[in-house]
Amino acid sequence: MNWILRCATLALACACITTCAKAADSADTNTAVQATPIYRVKVAPVIDGKLDDACWQKAVQVVADHRYAAPGQRTQPPPLVARFAWDERFLYIGYEVNDTNLIAIASGRESGPPGNRRMTPEEYLPEKHLDLAEFFISFGSEREFWEIHHDAANQLNNLAIELPTAEALAKIPKPSYKDVTFHRTRFVVDDGAFTVARAVHLKPRKDGKPSTVNDPTDQDTGYTGEIRLPWAGLGAPAAKRRADGGHDLAGIRLTILAASLNGNGGEAIYHSSAPELPKLMFHFSVAHWPKYQLLREAK
Repeated sequence: MNWILRCATLALACACITTCAKAADSADTNTAVQATPIYRVKVAPVIDGKLDDACWQKAVQVVADHRYAAPGQRTQPPPLVARFAWDERFLYIGYEVNDTNLIAIASGRESGPPGNRRMTPEEYLPEKHLDLAEFFISFGSEREFWEIHHDAANQLNNLAIELPTAEALAKIPKPSYKDVTFHRTRFVVDDGAFTVARAVHLKPRKDGKPSTVNDPTDQDTGYTGEIRLPWAGLGAPAAKRRADGGHDLAGIRLTILAASLNGNGGEAIYHSSAPELPKLMFHFSVAHWPKYQLLREAK
């Protein structure tokens, strides 16, 4: 596939998030809200699920310990601790989950391009104690963004999300699931040889053996995970694309919410990295999500 055709394919696949890219061009100059830095990697992390790469040691820890719909209530140890990093090709996510009973359930549906298909996890099954790590990523739009799910079985889902306009939302007394458009046939596309990748590593139990998935007879400790997402697939601003295909993104600002779903006890318990969120689905509170800025070096 020649360069022009490949660019056209990427643009078509990311059609849902074109407004996000437009918002990012202005967002990188908006410093009204303090942003947490995301540092550029000098050496790309090996995507093996282990957080032993140099970039994770320098990254700012993002703690998802704020319980949903419980202002001021935080949980220790935190259900999820995330780290972010970047380079000209990828956004990298590394995270650690603390959980005593790891449950991962396949949806039976695959997603992704030919040659890089991945099984997607179920998204909400509290009666089966489902667990998920979740990341919501926006280039500045409060209407269109990505929702990423990853679990202890290394199943990955990435949905393009679309909300009604602000005017339409204002007319809905209690926005809910039915008011969110989940574009399930869309996914973060590969950028030629620069592909989506993910991995998990099960943490050791007290007896030294690895935690297990879908085995309620033992006591787990959790797992660590890594996700690699191409900027082109995420819909990075086209104006930031270089001739070699990389992206000059230093200074760009992103909005990212890290979240954890824990189904222990048959109750869907959510925690997030945002301290104060309205009692609504995470999708309707983008304005309250933490802000980040891509920087070249740690100060």
